[in-house]
Amino acid sequence: MVHLKNILVGFIVSMVGSMPLGYINVIALKMYQSQGIASLTSFLLGVVIIEFLLILLTLKAANWLHNHKRFTKATEILSIVFMLALAVSFYNGTETKSENSIPAFMTGFSPFVLGLALNCINLVQVPFWMGWNLYLINAGYIEVSGSRKYAYVSGTSAGTFTGVFIFVMILQKVLTRTSRFSPWLSVHIFSLIFVLLAIMQSVKFYRKYRHAQG
Repeated sequence: MVHLKNILVGFIVSMVGSMPLGYINVIALKMYQSQGIASLTSFLLGVVIIEFLLILLTLKAANWLHNHKRFTKATEILSIVFMLALAVSFYNGTETKSENSIPAFMTGFSPFVLGLALNCINLVQVPFWMGWNLYLINAGYIEVSGSRKYAYVSGTSAGTFTGVFIFVMILQKVLTRTSRFSPWLSVHIFSLIFVLLAIMQSVKFYRKYRHAQG
C-alpha cells in the first residue's frame, strides 16, 4: 500500500506541476507539430529518464541543496538566459515565415536525445523538486526508505509524461483555432512564449531575492 501511495502522490504532483507553461512543454508542442506523435513520445521518454534520475538525486542530496542556496540562485539565472536564447532560436527559425519552420537545434538530434539533453539543462526543476520532496516527506504523504523511493519517482515520471502530453494536445487545438485569425501569431507564437516565460521567471526571481535581502 505504501508503494501504491507513493506512486499516486508522485503521479499527481508531477502531472499537475508539468502542465503549466514551461519550455519543455513548448518544445514538446513544436515537436508534435513538426514531426508527429511518435517523435513526441520519443522526446518525452528522454525527458522522463532525466527527471527520474534528477528526482532521485534531489532526494539523496536534499540537505546539501538546501544549504547551498547560491547553486539554486545560479540555476534560476541560467534558466532565464536559456529561455531568451530559445526565443532567439525560434525567431531565427521563422525567417521562412512558415508555421512549420523548425529551429536548427531541433533538426540535428533525434527526439529522444533532444529530450535527454534539454531536460539535463532544465535546472529550474531542481529547487521545484527539492521543495516538493521535503514537503511531502515532512507531511507524511510519502516514504522514501529503501525501494519506496523508486515507487515515488516512478510515479513522478509517469505524471510528467502524462501532464506534458495532455498539455500538448490541448494547446495544439487552441493554436489551430488561433492561426485562422492571426497568421502572424501562428508563426511567432513560440518566440513570444519564451520571451513571456523569461519575463515571468525574472519577476519571480526579483521578488524572491528582494524579499530575502529585505
